[in-house]
Amino acid sequence: MSEMVPSRLQTALATARDRVGDRAGLLVVPIVGFELAVFAGALVYLLRMSFYASTPDGLYQPGTWTLDNYLQLATDSYLQGRLLFSLRLGAIVTAITLVVGFVYAYAAWRADGRGRAVLLGAVLVELLISIVIKVYAWVPLLAPNGTISSLLVGSGLIAEPIGLLGSEIGVIIGLVYSMLPYVVLAVYAVLTSLDWALVEAARDLGASRPRSVLEIVVPQAVPGLLAGGITAFSWSTVAFAAPSILGSPGERTVASEAGRFVNTTFDWPRAAALGVEAVVVVVLVIGVVVALIRRFGPAGTTEGVL
Repeated sequence: MSEMVPSRLQTALATARDRVGDRAGLLVVPIVGFELAVFAGALVYLLRMSFYASTPDGLYQPGTWTLDNYLQLATDSYLQGRLLFSLRLGAIVTAITLVVGFVYAYAAWRADGRGRAVLLGAVLVELLISIVIKVYAWVPLLAPNGTISSLLVGSGLIAEPIGLLGSEIGVIIGLVYSMLPYVVLAVYAVLTSLDWALVEAARDLGASRPRSVLEIVVPQAVPGLLAGGITAFSWSTVAFAAPSILGSPGERTVASEAGRFVNTTFDWPRAAALGVEAVVVVVLVIGVVVALIRRFGPAGTTEGVL
């Protein structure tokens, strides 16, 4: 009889866990429904808009179907150049963000309680600030007579003030700063499941600290780097605020050009076609990278990510 009690208790606990899991699943349904309604619905509307025929006075002709918008994009060397620039910008921003984000996440992981709270708190606070405000905050810092230039001149590193505002470097700085929290949190979440004893064991076997981190910590952090990298690349490639505020006409992205079609020429179908093209290209690039990582990377790298 006494042996049956634990058995019944275990059965009851298992049943309770199943019920909690089912209820948790039901709680997710509204969230998933909202995501599908807002984001998937917007993509469907964007796709339909791209097949509308434009009118001479702007906007579009309802009920029409045409491929002219895509044909114009395919033959427009300027817009294709903007697409290539956007992809290059996204790749550079992603690479820098992954390196800086890993170092930051590693520092937060190894810090003590108070230091970890400060490092992670700074990242979380940044997430609460609008991206437009964050980008505008860099304007006085990157200006020719701004903070960064003044510090460099005062330290003797440069002889004359430099203006990073209105340059590709300024856009990259603004985007890296904006994308950094997503990489940090993704990598930190993975590192918290790593046993530091593995690193200590490698050091006991003669490996240096940098080598032990490179050979043990970095491979384990790849899923977080992949998740953060996908976010950084997809957002920075189609960025609008940073190139528009911190860049010059030479740093216009596909999002900037789509905005020009919408607000200046009122050519909504062409803007939609440009947006669809950008989304497809970004998804294809991410798909190729993920496929290569699955083929040549460590086993289980993409598990839980895609």
